Amino acid sequence: MSRRTTGFAYSSDPLLRIYAWYRLALSILLLASYFVFRVGRADAPFLPLLYLGAAIPYAALNLATLVAVLARPRDPRPRHLFAMFVIDIAALVLITHASGGINSGFAILLMVTVAAAAIFVPGQIATLVAAVASLAVLADALTLIVMQDNRIGTLLPAGLLGMLLFASSLLMQRLAGRLRHSQQLAQERAEEVAELERINQLIVQRMRTGILFLDAEDRVRIANDAAAQLLGIGDHAHPEGLVRRLRLPPLAREAMEHWRVDPRQPGSPVRLRDNGPLVLLSFTHLAGPAGNGTLVFAEDFSQITQQAQQLKLASLGRLTASIAHEIRNPLGSISHAAQLLRESPQLPAEDSRLVEIVLANAQRTNEVIESVLTLSRGQQPRPERIRLGEWLQRFADEFPPRDPETSITVTLDPAASELEVRVDPTHLRQVMTNLCENGLRYSQRATGHATLHIALGTDPESGLARVEVIDQGNGIPPEMVGNVFEPFFTTEHGGTGLGLYLARELCEANQVRLEYVNTLHSGSCFRLHFGHPLRRTAGGPETTQARGEPNGQGT
Repeated sequence: MSRRTTGFAYSSDPLLRIYAWYRLALSILLLASYFVFRVGRADAPFLPLLYLGAAIPYAALNLATLVAVLARPRDPRPRHLFAMFVIDIAALVLITHASGGINSGFAILLMVTVAAAAIFVPGQIATLVAAVASLAVLADALTLIVMQDNRIGTLLPAGLLGMLLFASSLLMQRLAGRLRHSQQLAQERAEEVAELERINQLIVQRMRTGILFLDAEDRVRIANDAAAQLLGIGDHAHPEGLVRRLRLPPLAREAMEHWRVDPRQPGSPVRLRDNGPLVLLSFTHLAGPAGNGTLVFAEDFSQITQQAQQLKLASLGRLTASIAHEIRNPLGSISHAAQLLRESPQLPAEDSRLVEIVLANAQRTNEVIESVLTLSRGQQPRPERIRLGEWLQRFADEFPPRDPETSITVTLDPAASELEVRVDPTHLRQVMTNLCENGLRYSQRATGHATLHIALGTDPESGLARVEVIDQGNGIPPEMVGNVFEPFFTTEHGGTGLGLYLARELCEANQVRLEYVNTLHSGSCFRLHFGHPLRRTAGGPETTQARGEPNGQGT
């Protein structure tokens, strides 16, 4: 039975236990008072057998009640409490009668019983307890008048005590009602505060910005999911954001020391771990009653780069659209004239080679224009949740071979075979096609066989999906690795230098990180790091592949 329906103001855990201890102590004092009446009040009317007959069972019942209250975690029912108060009234009235009546002073203890009833039971039952106590006092006074020939004037103190019992009951009911209302409001406010705390904690945990709190000794006390992921402390993070008092990575500590030396100096993005994203750190002092601390904000710089890239592509699109139109017209005329010149029967053999050079360079220029236009269009990604292992197998089966000896093998880590990622399949196909065509070409050039290996696995630190495209070529010279994703950079004489740049731009639009990895053996390895499948990509409409799973919310 709920507290609201029973009308209890408090549970048994503090006040009812206190009242149970009071009853036991009262019964012990009543037993001790027996000797006072027997020794010091020989002239007063005293019934020792009735006194002991009421006090001893009353003490035993109080002891049993205390044990039951301490043992039972639930609140007792109103009828049980009513029976307890009736027992209190009966015992006190019998002891009062055995001690010579209301003049003995024991009857005033009924005020405590009536007040306790007003607190622990509903209003009507509390009033009934006051009525039972008043009637019992009056009945005791009448009994003494009849049996001991007392004066009728003894009814006056009994009546006054009855009035006091009713008054105290009504007063305590009013006070208990106010306390009950205050407790209910306090409980509602506490629930609201707890709910707001849970919501705030959920918001902080779901924020894409990493938030950490460092104590005065620069130990990490609290970190949300984004911070744990960006700083690589995910294995030590508690589900509620608590951390086992770790310290920041060395590069992050250096950035914090620079901030403390000159807080106005803007920070620069840092890569806190190998193959990790660039992280932009910002710091602020936080003073509190428990001491000073530092609040750290960690931003995934790739998202900022993505937004800047979208603005850049929008500007580039407007520029290249007009330039491409102006270039294509004369380029088309040059190409058409060269084709007509090649078909001329009077063309000398030595000039035929020059015409071929003109046509090849015209075609190359046209490819550059097409690549720049594709890049400048900057189509917004339309991400879907796809099962990456199945998608890669299907991609390898459908990839158009250059010759019958083309071979693409796909290996799937058993732990990653069921992994899902959130990405635009069209963009992913463009990226994989570009990487595979480059890899097959370099493998063919180095070994005479167009072979390629695609491996799907999980990142050992984040546990997220990653794909490696490995060829058997000669690899990229170490001095050129830093320029491999720059536009118009190429190691081939006839290349445009925009393939890898376009692939990386498409990856960044889908929050996928593309990097070149040095291998121990010959060949090149391009690795794609995918984000969490519930993570939203910036901009563009989103769809979810129908797999019977709900569309996840961003973290």
